[in-house]
Amino acid sequence: MKRKVVSVMCAVVMVASLIVGCGSSGGKEETKESGDGAKAEVSLEGDIYKIIPEGDLVVGFSTGSSGTSWRDQMIDDFTIVAEEYKEAGRIKDYKIVNNTTNGDATEQANIIRDFTSDPEVNVIIVDANDSTALNEAIADAQKAGKLVVIADTGCDAPGALNVVLDHTAWMTKNVEFVTEALGGKGDLIYINGLDGNPADNARQEGVDAVLKENPDMKILQKTSGGWDQTKAKEACAQILSTTQDVDGVLTQDGMAYGCLQAFQDAGMLPKVMIGDPGLSFFTEWKKLMDEGADFQACAQPNPPGVAATALRLAVNMAEGKELDESKLDGNTYSYIVGSFYTEENFDEAWEILQKESGDYQLDEWLTEEEALELFK
Repeated sequence: MKRKVVSVMCAVVMVASLIVGCGSSGGKEETKESGDGAKAEVSLEGDIYKIIPEGDLVVGFSTGSSGTSWRDQMIDDFTIVAEEYKEAGRIKDYKIVNNTTNGDATEQANIIRDFTSDPEVNVIIVDANDSTALNEAIADAQKAGKLVVIADTGCDAPGALNVVLDHTAWMTKNVEFVTEALGGKGDLIYINGLDGNPADNARQEGVDAVLKENPDMKILQKTSGGWDQTKAKEACAQILSTTQDVDGVLTQDGMAYGCLQAFQDAGMLPKVMIGDPGLSFFTEWKKLMDEGADFQACAQPNPPGVAATALRLAVNMAEGKELDESKLDGNTYSYIVGSFYTEENFDEAWEILQKESGDYQLDEWLTEEEALELFK
């Protein structure tokens, strides 16, 4: 798969007592005490705070949320790579902690603090629930000599590597498809993910940008579906109880099948919608195509494997390898999804999905060889 780096704003690095301007190079080194008393090598590498823990690596993963099919698959992907590294002797162990309250930043900050005080954990991966609220907890972890890498949603924590999708570009491509399918004019409903989540915020920027250029596209109602099929179905059904004339549906990964079910239960069908890259949605999509229904959809994977990609980079960093700054933008590596499915290339995804369970989402993450290409 072709991958490239997308530009993001340059970060200011300030970790422990080091304060440097954006784009400055490393050189100064410090030694920090890790939770078990071992020394950790700490230095500044471009916009990323380089921390090399001594001793066996134990990875703590704060998932941010739990219980959705996408999040469960993300945890499974992370576990696959963690077990690979554990079997190879590159990590000693790993610990996965989910939020009790999905999307809550305060609870997640406490999880990070628990990892910081854990004498075994020396690498922390965070699927951030907020772009700034975790900064203090992350800084404390870094001061304790623990390497912190952010996965999936992105975070403004100084010095931490962000391994993210460009969620704005991801949503923009989807909304552009819906807009073009409707000829630039139509009434929409929007079932978004989690209000306030960094990924959801970034996707809203994509929605806003496309609709600004297409003033005849209107969102009639918007509500959160929590990235959950059942909740999305309920939210969509509630909207349809009062709103009948809907041309298109904007939604996000892991909610489209629920939305489509709500329409069908109401005896309705949108002309176009953003779909799920999963078997359940594709199965219903195929039925509608076979019936010749006036219906179009697109599906773009949001790979749960981004956490597995973050794990690969974190372990290689903890082992002392130096990132190639030319392949980053500041402290961010942007993973670009190459696949986008419509009726034209439906069969390519269908062949993959028929081999998987109903909750499976089209997925990918960096191989070890691809991960090593990001290092000098």
